[in-house]
Amino acid sequence: MLSQIPMTDSGVGRRSGRLRARTALPLVAALSATTFAAAPAMAQEDQDVTELSVWFAREYTVPSRAQLEAFEAETGITLTVDVQPNDNLFSQLIRMRDAGLQLPDVVHLDGFLGPVVATAGVVVPIQDIVDAWAADDPEGFAEIYDSTWSDGTWEGELYGMANTASMEEVYFRSDWLAEVGVTGAPATWDEVLDFARATKEARPDAVAFGWWAQRGNGANAMYSMMAAMGVPFDGSVPDLQSEAGLYMIDFLQTLAREELVSSDVTAWNDDNMRGGYVASNIGMMLDSAPTSGDLADAGLVAGENFRIVPMPTSRTGESEDGVLVSPARTFFVTAGAVERGAKDEAGLVLRFLMDPEVALEVMLAGTDPHRTDAVLGDPEAVAQWMPVWEEANIEAFRNQGSFPVDLDFPSAEDVVERFNEFVMSNPEMDPAAIAEEWQANFEAIRD
Repeated sequence: MLSQIPMTDSGVGRRSGRLRARTALPLVAALSATTFAAAPAMAQEDQDVTELSVWFAREYTVPSRAQLEAFEAETGITLTVDVQPNDNLFSQLIRMRDAGLQLPDVVHLDGFLGPVVATAGVVVPIQDIVDAWAADDPEGFAEIYDSTWSDGTWEGELYGMANTASMEEVYFRSDWLAEVGVTGAPATWDEVLDFARATKEARPDAVAFGWWAQRGNGANAMYSMMAAMGVPFDGSVPDLQSEAGLYMIDFLQTLAREELVSSDVTAWNDDNMRGGYVASNIGMMLDSAPTSGDLADAGLVAGENFRIVPMPTSRTGESEDGVLVSPARTFFVTAGAVERGAKDEAGLVLRFLMDPEVALEVMLAGTDPHRTDAVLGDPEAVAQWMPVWEEANIEAFRNQGSFPVDLDFPSAEDVVERFNEFVMSNPEMDPAAIAEEWQANFEAIRD
C-alpha cells in the first residue's frame, strides 16, 4: 500500500529553499561531546522481504505510483513511501532508534548529514550492494558519475548514493551586455567581475550582481564558490588565509565596494535574488539550472536574452585553481534494514531510484539533475528537462568533485553565513585582517 504524506514546509515545487543544517546542530554537538561507537547492525537470516519502507525528503522526489507498481511487479517488493520534512528527519531517526522502533529501510537526507548519521550508526556502509549492482549491470552502472559515490563516502566507507545535486551556475543577461559590446561568457572570476561592471554600465538602475548575505542563508552558494575559486578545505573548514581565500574575500568586497550588489545585500536571501532576476531588476546571479524553468513566463529565453554557464574554476586565467562541487541529496540504507535482513532488497531500491525513466520523471517534476549519463547523456531527455543546458553545462556537472563536509559542517555553515554578512558589510577592510579574524572563528568550532 502506498502511504504518501504531503510536505508541511514551504519546499514543495521546483527549486526548493537552500539545504539547511541548523536543526542538526544540537545532535552533532552531542555526538562530538562523547566517544560514540555504534554497534554494527546484526542481520537476521533467511528473511522473506516483501515490503520496504522508504522515506523521501521532498514530495516531488517520489516516483509515480506507476513506477512504484512496476517495481513491485518486477521484484515482488512493495514500497511504502513517506515524505518527511528534511529539516527534522535526522532527529526523528535518532528518537526512533533510541525508542527501539523500526527504522525505515531507506532514507533520503541532505548529503551534509552523511558523516553525522554514519557516526551515529543510523545508516550502514553499502559498498557490498553497490558492488553487486556493478556486477549485475556493468553498462548501466558505468554511466553513473563518480561524485554519486564520493559525496556519499565518509572516512573511507561508502554510506550513501548522492544521486542528485544542485550545481551553482552563472546566470547573466546577454542582451544587456551586448548593448555595451560584451559577448561570450565569463571564463574566470576576474571576468565575472568585468561582466558585472559591464552590466552596471548597461543598466545603471538595476542591480548588476544578485548576491545575498542575509544571515541564515547562502552557505551552499558560498561553499560552491569557494571551491570553484580554489579555496582549500580541511573537512568543512576553509583556509581563508590562503591565496584563494584572500582572493575570495577581495572578490566579495569588490562587489560591495563598486556597488555591483544591492545596498540591502545583507537583508537579501535567495528569494530576493531570484525574484529580482525574474523581474529584470538584476543582471547576474549564481543559481542552479532548475530556476531557469521559472523564467519563461517573464519573457526570458535562454540563448536570446540570457545564458547560464558553469562557474569558472580559474581566478585570473593563469591557471586552473578550483573544482566545481554541489550540495547533494543522498539515499542511505539504515541499520534497521540490516537488522531485519533487508539490506540486499534495499540495494534494489537504490537501483530503481537511479533508473533513467524514474530519474527523468522526477526531474521533470522539479528535482535536481541525476548524476548519470543514462539521462544527461541523452539529448532528448535533456531537451525535455532543461533545454537551456548545453554540453558544457553537462560536462561540468559530470566532472564535479566532492562537497566539503565533515561532522563540523552544521557549525561551519553558521560561521560561513556570518562571515559572508561581515565581508559584505566591510568592503574597505584589509582582506588579510578579515581572513585572520574569521579563520579563528572557523577553527574555534574544532574545540
